[in-house]
Amino acid sequence: MTIQSCSKQSELCDCTDMATEMMKGDREHNFDGTFQKEYVEKHKAEEAKCKKIYEGKTDKASQEKMRKEMKECSGYEEFKEETIKSMENLKKQMPGLSKEIDESIKELRAE
Repeated sequence: MTIQSCSKQSELCDCTDMATEMMKGDREHNFDGTFQKEYVEKHKAEEAKCKKIYEGKTDKASQEKMRKEMKECSGYEEFKEETIKSMENLKKQMPGLSKEIDESIKELRAE
């Protein structure tokens, strides 16, 4: 469960917290995919809202702006740590991409 402050967060921060919960749940269930399926089913409305936020944000400038806002979210550090753990698991599943994944992990840790 994610603890949030009493102040109102942005929708992007809410989505960041939701992503953190999904990654953490996946990890706690050995990345078998069952948690994420159930979580998305229970949170369809929130998932749709988050998809709209991310929609069309494929160019580098948009992604950098979104990442900057995410860094201001109260749950960003936990999001970052869960992302790193997920990426470390992905390396095991896709050893051919280990170098690229390691570079992404290094960039996250440097933030």
